[in-house]
Amino acid sequence: MSTILAVAAVVVGIPGMAVALHFGLLAVASWFYREPSSATSPLRFLVLIPAHDEELVIAKGLSAIQADKRSRDTVLVVADRCSDSTAEIARSFGALVLERGEDEEAGRAAARQAGLERARELEWDAVLMLDADSVIEPGFFDACEAAMASGAPAIQARSESGHGRTLAQEASLAAFTLQGITIPRGRASLGLSVRLRGTGMAIRREIALAHRFRAPASEDLFFSLDLLLTGVRVRHVDAARLRSEGASTWGSFGGQKLRYEAGRMAAARTFVPRLLARAARRRDGACLEAAWFLLTPPYAVAILLLLVALALAALAGSATLAIAFAAGLGALALTLVTGLIQARAGRRTWLALLAAPWYLAWKAAVQARALASVLRRDDYYGPTARSAADGPTVHALAGIPTAPPSEASRLPAETLASRNPE
Repeated sequence: MSTILAVAAVVVGIPGMAVALHFGLLAVASWFYREPSSATSPLRFLVLIPAHDEELVIAKGLSAIQADKRSRDTVLVVADRCSDSTAEIARSFGALVLERGEDEEAGRAAARQAGLERARELEWDAVLMLDADSVIEPGFFDACEAAMASGAPAIQARSESGHGRTLAQEASLAAFTLQGITIPRGRASLGLSVRLRGTGMAIRREIALAHRFRAPASEDLFFSLDLLLTGVRVRHVDAARLRSEGASTWGSFGGQKLRYEAGRMAAARTFVPRLLARAARRRDGACLEAAWFLLTPPYAVAILLLLVALALAALAGSATLAIAFAAGLGALALTLVTGLIQARAGRRTWLALLAAPWYLAWKAAVQARALASVLRRDDYYGPTARSAADGPTVHALAGIPTAPPSEASRLPAETLASRNPE
């Protein structure tokens, strides 16, 4: 009986140990991250913002962009099948607006691609994609420009969650510390490629136009892996920082996680064989690490697996296995602590860790839903639902400084591609 339990412990624990080894290494490496040497070479950014019914949050983000962008930069908002005032708010900040109707293809990938197609005739050197709920910090454009001027073909800014008001938002903030700070810093330190995260990613024009955004979920992950297979490496830029509005309810947070995990599973099915083949053929460590990431479970599921494996090892009376699985749990705990320290998380976020048992059970349910959606081959995942707690109401926008509409922003979508933004 003890042998059967020991074997079961090994089978259950191996995936969790794989995650612990992977994330533990990245967490240690993240402390050795150094910002690449900057260079000076002016770039014209096309700021592309896909937005579906984002009137509650988009004004704050556009205000920050307006304060930091240079005269050579252009903002294009893709109002994707909106039924609210998103397009009007974007125009009030002088942004170009492309409006997509209800009869057009749904999804963020389609919205991003439509914006790129519309911008083919505009003058820009690199596209900088931001989500409608993202707020950049001062110096963002200059930091992105410096990184790309030093030779990076594509970059990813440091992406964090906004400060929380609810337990769901605090959980979102903690999750963002790993995916937006610690893991990319670790990958950068080890010379690996960083994953594009949708918001805060900048890509040189020729590369952006040579590839397509696709996939019903995690289109940024698919785009990252497409670039990786062609030899393009994405660089992390810690000096370029932004915060995105965290989901205020467990329902909306679950929707975000469902899209991400479903996209990750779909990407594993699509890319792992090709990544492993390239890794073997060219001894490409970045492709090997990407395949490892796709083949292993997410952080919270890894903790659950190690907890079950530890219990099975204890029942089997195997001290060696119990110590190994406890060490794996310690590595994952160290990874999270590293992320919270690097994010300078506040007391509320640390206290939110007390809800870890509930979060682990909740995340397991999300993972099961994601697996079911992939097996069903779902082809659409709705955007994050907004509530009044996520941002100011339309009537409150008068208190936010806005720029008068420019001539270009009043033009119909058909003429946008023919105008020089400067």
